[in-house]
Amino acid sequence: MHLPGVRSRLALHRIARGDATAPALLLLHALGASANEWTREWRRDWAGRGATGWPGHVFALDFAGHGRSEWLRGGAYTPERCAADADSALAEIGSAYLLGRGLGAYTALLLAGARSEQAPVAMLLPGSGLDGGGEAPGLQHTRGLGDGEAEALLDSVKSARRRAGCDPLVQSCARDLRPGPYARDFADRAGVILLAEDGGQRPPWWQAVRNAARAQRCAIAPHAALAQLRAVAAD
Repeated sequence: MHLPGVRSRLALHRIARGDATAPALLLLHALGASANEWTREWRRDWAGRGATGWPGHVFALDFAGHGRSEWLRGGAYTPERCAADADSALAEIGSAYLLGRGLGAYTALLLAGARSEQAPVAMLLPGSGLDGGGEAPGLQHTRGLGDGEAEALLDSVKSARRRAGCDPLVQSCARDLRPGPYARDFADRAGVILLAEDGGQRPPWWQAVRNAARAQRCAIAPHAALAQLRAVAAD
């Protein structure tokens, strides 16, 4: 289905049907990905291999500039812009639990903090987007890079565009200047935040969220993570 976004039309996909009276689940993809990757992964890893899946409907959103959603005129992709996209999806779905990866994880955090009654739980998975740090936001990171580094960055943008039909300007969400307390503020206003940990190094905003009162660590393996999410939803 297509939703009217703030500045672009968005594609929202229902990838699994469930009990309409049970809580819905909204999946938010990483930078350079799309709902299509969630669809394949959901059937293979999350709802497959003997897992019981999710009791309600499962939806996946294409952020603006990704997948089947329209590109933004002039670019200007930001995490807050992605949160507005997810908010449009939430308005269509009603209340939902959130599961996000990379950029989608940061978006889930913002939405859970701003709409805690409609999105009481957000599970955050590591992935592409919002690595943190840097001296300037967005595409200005290409300034000061060596020729090889700049070429590698542009190649990664082109690869993402070929894979998911992305607007190259979505790369402005690859890194971010927001300080840790900014993310922590949203985490403190959210319901339950589940952080999937695999021992890898995480960006500063992730480290800040770890210290929030409602933050919990969870398994990163799909079947175990989903079981924990279902358990929290049932409380």
